[in-house]
Amino acid sequence: MNSIHQKKTFSDHVTTLKKGWWIFCLLAMLLAGAGYAVSTYVIPPTYEATAYILVVPQANAETTSTTTLVSTYQDILRSPEVIDQVAQKMDVTDKRIFDLTDRLTVASNLDSQVIALSVTDRSAEQAAIQANTMTEVFQDYVPQLIKTSSTEVFSTARIPTKPVSPNILMNTAIGGILGLLFGLLIVYSRALGKKSVAEETKETAYPQAVSRPSRS
Repeated sequence: MNSIHQKKTFSDHVTTLKKGWWIFCLLAMLLAGAGYAVSTYVIPPTYEATAYILVVPQANAETTSTTTLVSTYQDILRSPEVIDQVAQKMDVTDKRIFDLTDRLTVASNLDSQVIALSVTDRSAEQAAIQANTMTEVFQDYVPQLIKTSSTEVFSTARIPTKPVSPNILMNTAIGGILGLLFGLLIVYSRALGKKSVAEETKETAYPQAVSRPSRS
């Protein structure tokens, strides 16, 4: 009996999905298209340019961990003093508008002497200019603070050709998946609504007999 009930339930699900396939397709196409359109025409692209700085400890200096030097240089790169000098060198009058701190990423691999300095901007050219200007300011500023090492820029930032965001493919896929989920919700809501109406109609057409108490 249970197997028959399960088979019937599975068959009902298949029938419901077959009847509502066009809703799945329509909503998936609409929301996938919306995700593509928003990513392409609404959200402005963001570009990222990266410059690489090599930390070179001096041979005759006191013993200092390279990892410590790299960590110190990362903090200096994020400091307001360096940001202000970059803004001054780029002739930015209102430094509050120059939100480089929020668009700056400084990172390095473990036990590496290389620092990766990345800057994001709506303009690909400006991203590269800001990253390279920051490395120039950094090289001029560091010798005033630390005498036990030097830095070299072995790879300047190049103008990126592709944006890092938005991710058009991912946003389109998310839109399509949401369309399928909304379609599933609508199809089953309609099926449950029709089932409820059918049961009410059946009860109205065939009312149950009401038993009356017998007279003694």
